[in-house]
Amino acid sequence: MNRLGTALARAGDAWDAGIAATAATPRRVRAALAVRRHRRIGLVSALVVLTAYLFSIGDLQVSPSGRFTGAPVIQTAWDRLFEVRAPYLFEPVLAWHPTQHVAVFLSPLNLLFGTVVAALVGCNIAVAGLAARQQASCRRPRAGYARLLGVLPAFLLGFACCVPTFLLVLGTGTAAALLPVLIPLRPVFYPLTLLMLISTLVWGASRLRRPEDRPSREAVQS
Repeated sequence: MNRLGTALARAGDAWDAGIAATAATPRRVRAALAVRRHRRIGLVSALVVLTAYLFSIGDLQVSPSGRFTGAPVIQTAWDRLFEVRAPYLFEPVLAWHPTQHVAVFLSPLNLLFGTVVAALVGCNIAVAGLAARQQASCRRPRAGYARLLGVLPAFLLGFACCVPTFLLVLGTGTAAALLPVLIPLRPVFYPLTLLMLISTLVWGASRLRRPEDRPSREAVQS
């Protein structure tokens, strides 16, 4: 009974610590984003991730051969707003061909899903940057930057919903072998990505020194 009570007490303590860390995360993320350097790095990272995401799902396309020659500059199909192409992937409602080499296919829902992933990656990187800066004062800068490694699995998983696109690039033989295995798993990729990114963000933010424990001097200096 004593062991059971101890285990339950530890589980309760872990639960309380998790709730407290989650509740404190928004405040600590704001502290990281308040530093101009980390805010810029996070924003650039988010834009890169969003662009890569849209490329990976085919909403951004570049053709060196100019295969979009003759295509109308703008086409719309607003009735397809909620038409599902695949899990967490929707048909575009607007096609824009600014040049014969570039095509932009706009789907508000795809853009929303990509923006959420990109924002979480950007916040993770900003928090990791601030953590590295704090650890530098303790002569442990690698500890802060090492947290970036926690973002990479979720970042890569975010593009797993686009596996068929990448496999088709590799060749029909590879696609034929792997698609039957990966397509049934596709619905879990995006939610799992969000779960991993949020968990990494909460964990990284919990390792920061609380803003109230130190002056916001570096925010002013940056």
